[in-house]
Amino acid sequence: MKVLITGGSGLLGTALTKKLLNNNIEVVHLTRNKSSKNDVKNYLWDWRKNEIDENCFKEVTHIVHLAGAGIAEKAWTKKRKKIIVKSRVLTSRLLHSKISTLKLNISAFISASAVGIYGAQVSDKIFTEEDQAFEDFMGNCCKQWENAVDQFKPITRTVKFRLGVILDENHGALPRIANMVKNSLGSPLGDGKQYMPWIHIEDAVNLFFEAILKKNISGTFNAVSGDFIDNRNLTMKIGEELNKKIWLPNVPSFVLKFLYGEMSDTILKGVKVSNKKIKDTGFKFKYEKIEDALREIYS
Repeated sequence: MKVLITGGSGLLGTALTKKLLNNNIEVVHLTRNKSSKNDVKNYLWDWRKNEIDENCFKEVTHIVHLAGAGIAEKAWTKKRKKIIVKSRVLTSRLLHSKISTLKLNISAFISASAVGIYGAQVSDKIFTEEDQAFEDFMGNCCKQWENAVDQFKPITRTVKFRLGVILDENHGALPRIANMVKNSLGSPLGDGKQYMPWIHIEDAVNLFFEAILKKNISGTFNAVSGDFIDNRNLTMKIGEELNKKIWLPNVPSFVLKFLYGEMSDTILKGVKVSNKKIKDTGFKFKYEKIEDALREIYS
């Protein structure tokens, strides 16, 4: 078994690489930069130029596709939104084109997606994999992303994981909130009632790991804990774990809209997302409750 990972230098890619190597599974990365912090062989590609080092596919049995420009790294200008979409869609198309041309026998193509496909909306409905993409930027982005991944269905087992917010001590959304709480500046955002689908980094890694190993995992799955928590309660739980009192008033919605523009909708709105389908495959979450996840992270 040999796994090729795109986006391998990111939070999830790095953690998954370590898990695979610890289980004596060979890993290589496709990257825009040859330097590697993961001590694995890197191969170069450039989706803008439709270029890829075909040597990356040598003896590869599985591909894990995590590449994509950061959603919240920069303001959503027209240019930035195009990069967010193209870095997901065109990379998927490039991989499919090369694999088809080279007539490679790949055991599985496993791709990240996001619960953003259900949109930035206010709803008490519990969304499942059968629900349609919402008509906003993130919903349309994820729809195009998944459609590009679906090209692999006729040629190999294809898996798409719609990830929620990945909880990790040092990377992603959690340290940003926690640092504010630590400095007594943390407070709920907007009305604080927006749901935040989440998953502990260890569970996210285990999902991809099991999808590599288990042939019964095929199709589209929500990759989230079953613990529905809103922004206000998440902030309070972080405060409790860090022994910090949340005393400031909520951050007004208009402030966030002024600072982040259209991107603020992803902060101020959120939905409940079901994880029943992936659990029905036999997968067991290690961290189903937010208290358990935060306790492990800050233990």
